[in-house]
Amino acid sequence: MNNSEKLAKINELLDGLPSFSCKPGCADCCGPVELSRLEYNRCVKASGRTSEEIKKKMQSNLKRGDYRCPLLDTKTNRCSVYAVRPAVCRLFGIVRDEPMLRCPHGYSPDSSVMLTPEQSRTILNMVNELGE
Repeated sequence: MNNSEKLAKINELLDGLPSFSCKPGCADCCGPVELSRLEYNRCVKASGRTSEEIKKKMQSNLKRGDYRCPLLDTKTNRCSVYAVRPAVCRLFGIVRDEPMLRCPHGYSPDSSVMLTPEQSRTILNMVNELGE
């Protein structure tokens, strides 16, 4: 399977996830992000920057004790690659009983559509396998 096919499979997995409106101006979930190689490459391309520029931004952030994602637009507090954001970002706020993925402000979709921790782990594992 080539990378385009793998990304299509990743999209298929993520497109069906429930969504919800976040607290305006909040970026509390935009901390350190673990993502697959393919997700990273897609985010770099969507950002319009080079991998080196993003790496420098991350290093600069870390020197200041800022652990936010280097793809966060700090002027607007919005994700600069929202349409192609990684799986873990899409899972934030939609997994019940998972403290690490819970919105600190209580925002989430209706509980009837939220995922179980097992479902979220399955999705992350599949994305990681496809994305490496």
